Amino acid sequence: MKGQFLYKPSDNLSVTFSGDFSRQRPDGYAQVIAGVVTTQRAEYRQFPAIIADLGYTVPSYNAFDRVVDHDTPWKSGNDLGGVSANLDWKIGPGTLTSTTAYRFWNWDPSNDRDFTGLQALAKSQNPAKHKNWSQEFRYAGELRAKLSGVVGVFLLGQEVNINGTEESGDAQWRFSQSSNSSLWSTPGLFEGYGIYTKASIKSLSAAVFANVDWEIAEGWHILPGLRYNYDEKDVNYNRTAAGGLQTNDPALIALKNAVYSSQQYEAAAHENNVTYHLTVSYRPNRKINAFATFSTSFKPVGVNVAGLPTVNGAPALDLAVIKPENDKHYEIGVKTTPWNNFTFNVTYHHSDIENYQTNVQAAELGVNRGYIANADQVRVQGFEVDANIRANQHFTFYGALAYTDGKYVKFTNAPLPLEETGSAVSFKDVSKGSLPGISKWAGSLGGEFSTPAIFLGNATRFFISLDGFHRSSFSSSASPSAYLNVDGYALVNGRIGYKANSGLSAYFWARNIFDKDYHEQLLVAGGNAGHYASVLGDPRTFGVTLRYSF
Repeated sequence: MKGQFLYKPSDNLSVTFSGDFSRQRPDGYAQVIAGVVTTQRAEYRQFPAIIADLGYTVPSYNAFDRVVDHDTPWKSGNDLGGVSANLDWKIGPGTLTSTTAYRFWNWDPSNDRDFTGLQALAKSQNPAKHKNWSQEFRYAGELRAKLSGVVGVFLLGQEVNINGTEESGDAQWRFSQSSNSSLWSTPGLFEGYGIYTKASIKSLSAAVFANVDWEIAEGWHILPGLRYNYDEKDVNYNRTAAGGLQTNDPALIALKNAVYSSQQYEAAAHENNVTYHLTVSYRPNRKINAFATFSTSFKPVGVNVAGLPTVNGAPALDLAVIKPENDKHYEIGVKTTPWNNFTFNVTYHHSDIENYQTNVQAAELGVNRGYIANADQVRVQGFEVDANIRANQHFTFYGALAYTDGKYVKFTNAPLPLEETGSAVSFKDVSKGSLPGISKWAGSLGGEFSTPAIFLGNATRFFISLDGFHRSSFSSSASPSAYLNVDGYALVNGRIGYKANSGLSAYFWARNIFDKDYHEQLLVAGGNAGHYASVLGDPRTFGVTLRYSF
């Protein structure tokens, strides 16, 4: 649900009020087992041995059978929305803009992080309530004939409160068993034993910025920019291990603490950053615009609020605060219109990022959602090409192609990939390895036919369009793994119907027309027993969209 209201008391002043609210309760989308890896743990700690001892059989190792066998209800409840007021006031040669906004997001999940019908992780959920407010003032305008610019200030405050639960079931002892001691199978030792988390993040960001566009000669523009940013974050994390068999036996207590332990820490981070950029562009005529850019940017200081890995039984507090990410970016390209109704653009880009913030996975059950860590340095580079041609009044064709190479230049203390769980070391040097989520090749191609038509008495355009998208294989693990790589895939989508500038528009659409099976992501199960699951891509999906404009 969304609404807007425009108030315009004069030609020089306008105020827009807007608000939106969205409630989502998806049904489905559970993650299913996609495969099993042999780790470096002892034979009795391998996934096949564990489930054999528990008398369990995985219904299918083919994720695309879409067979769900879970014992914990899945839900992904989302309530999000906000309100804003935007004021535009023409003053002198420019416009003063004020934007005030408040937004919230309430996240209510439940999932089965062991991905089986066994009561291993009986509960695993981290409900969170987010709220933020922001205020921006900016003045933009043409200061003189060949000089324009913008200057402004920005303030953002945010608070996140987390109320998490992770709880073991009657099968957790076998997944966590790390010795041949019979004490592991003590009845009820881990059943109902878990960690209960209260955590909060309070953050404040403030910025002052200025950008200028100066035409220094005919067709030549320089566009410098400068931004000062201040960030502060305060974290309070408190999780309590409780439940399970009540006992005073030190040996049993030690086993419970080896699975889950209490953690409590507070952390504060304050950071000042200055970033800048410079673009030089040359437009000799209306058909060519070439440009080159150098810019610096950063991702603010980070904090961990999903638990920390332990070292010698104590939380690694040095990971509570994560260094800010610093980026140096170079880009050069040309945008062209070789002839009317045809555009062709090409861009080369290169980024060097220090202290890259990445979410990594560890074998510890207490951090099965992963935690943020700094990779020393990464590099991302590649090129992009796109084109669009309107062949005539009926046919339009478009396409794009991108090549991207993303690698860790230096990451010496990455967690072990799944298949190396149980080795003599706890961290690995993955320098030169591929960054997760990046396909070297990606492209799209499509076209549309449209013609004037009458629909329900209104002047519209009938249209039919078809487009395809392809991406090559990519890593799905922060520490490169031989098993957690997603194969490349191609999808074809289509639409047919009527669209109008005013009145009723209606069209029928289909996604993944050829019902291609593909993974969006592969995930390691909590505890690194050896099995991993898939976030499945949507199968063939149909729908109808109705829109009314006035």
